Formats: sequence, C-alpha cells, structure tokens
Amino acid sequence: MATGRDIIKTLLAFAVAFAFPAVLSAEDEPQANTRWIKGTYDYGFLESDVIRGHEDWIVTAHPDGSRTVEAFVDLREQGHQSNVILRVDQNFRPLDAYANFWRFGAYGGSARFWMEPQTAPLDDILHGNIVGPKGTATLSELVPDKFSLRVHPVITEGWQVQSHDKREPGAQTHALYNMVTTSGEGIRGIGQMVDNEIIYHGRETVTVPAGTFEADHYTFYFGRYDIWLWSEDQILVRYVAEANGREYRLTKLEVGP
Repeated sequence: MATGRDIIKTLLAFAVAFAFPAVLSAEDEPQANTRWIKGTYDYGFLESDVIRGHEDWIVTAHPDGSRTVEAFVDLREQGHQSNVILRVDQNFRPLDAYANFWRFGAYGGSARFWMEPQTAPLDDILHGNIVGPKGTATLSELVPDKFSLRVHPVITEGWQVQSHDKREPGAQTHALYNMVTTSGEGIRGIGQMVDNEIIYHGRETVTVPAGTFEADHYTFYFGRYDIWLWSEDQILVRYVAEANGREYRLTKLEVGP
C-alpha cells in the first residue's frame, strides 16, 4: 500500500515534469545556428617561412541564412591586436559589426557599425560610432544595394567579393567601406567608401596546410588581392597580396552542426 510519503513523491514528480517542458525538449526547439566553421590562419610571406602573426575565427550560419563571424587577430609583427564581430545577411551584405584595436600595448579604440534599412535598399544607411583615445567620430552614409564592409580580419576578406555576379563575365565595380585600423594619426575605426573592382577567375585546386580545396579564385580592390574561397559559406583558404609579398594560409579547419 502506498504511504502518504510515496503519494507526495509521485505528485512532485508530475509537477516537475509539467513545470519544465522547455528544458526537456530544448534539443527539438529551433537553434541559433544551423552549422559552424572554425579555423586559423598564419600571416606569412610569399618568399619566406617567417610567420608574422595568427588569426583565429568562427563562422556561425543562422536559420534565416545570415552569418556571424567572430575573429581574433594577433599580428605580432606590427604590435597589432583586434577583436572583430561581423554579421551579414544571406547574400553576405553587411548588417552590423564591432571591432576594437590595440597597437604596441596601447588601446586604440573601438568601432561599431550597423545598417538602418529603408523601404528601398538604395536608401539604406550605414551608421558608425567610433570611440578611442584620440577622440570620437560618427558616420551616417547612404549605401548602394551592392556594397561590403571591410573590417580587415582575413576571414572577412572573402566576403568583399560576394556582390559579384558570376553570370556577368569581366570586372565588376561595387562599393566598399574601408575601415582604418592601423593609422598612426587620426581616429582608428573611421574610414571611407571606395570603389572595389572584382574579377572572378574560375574554380581552382588550392593546397594549404589545412588541406586541399576546390575553391573559387577572385581578385578584388583593382587586382591588389588574390583570394580563394571554399564552400557555401565562402571560407577563405588562401590570400595573396603580391605587391608587398604577403600570404595568408588556412592552417586549421573544423566544421560542426
């Protein structure tokens, strides 16, 4: 025969089960991301084995098609460190970003950017708020439908070419807001809108320390930079700046649900 204590225990068990249904079914609920990709770059030279610095990053893809990247840059050669978060929509158009900077042990400031959408994309406004030791600055600028936000981690450089339409051969020129991070004068984080010429060169096989990839080869910024991009998330696997002999290579890669 059940005792009074047994009955109380049974009632408590039912109460707990019905009081916390969300905890019990959390794995079945919609999640913040559908997949993630983690990686590391070495900052090097084309003609030398010297490593200038490193970058660690993670990209998360969200259910609505947008993506968020978080990057940590440790460029010892220039005494530079930055922490950057950038969020883009399903077409890799910028939505918002945050970055802070250090330079040879001194804090350089921070920058926050965000889009204010309007009825028509041509009327969208890019806002910026920059704060640092040398003062503050604000930005409010109309942006075209096809534009990118250059906050400078290598993982985000591949997203500078996503406005390019592969169905139209040849060079295409779109807008790029280029943020300044290492200037010795002025307020770091402020920048300017410039033209960005993009050319698609086709798919190529690229081998880097992280493996061998079938990647799309682009040049951007009027031929100044060559980049190779892999997968639907446009992960940069190799980056060459021929003019100054620098190369950035993917050394680690991990993908998860």
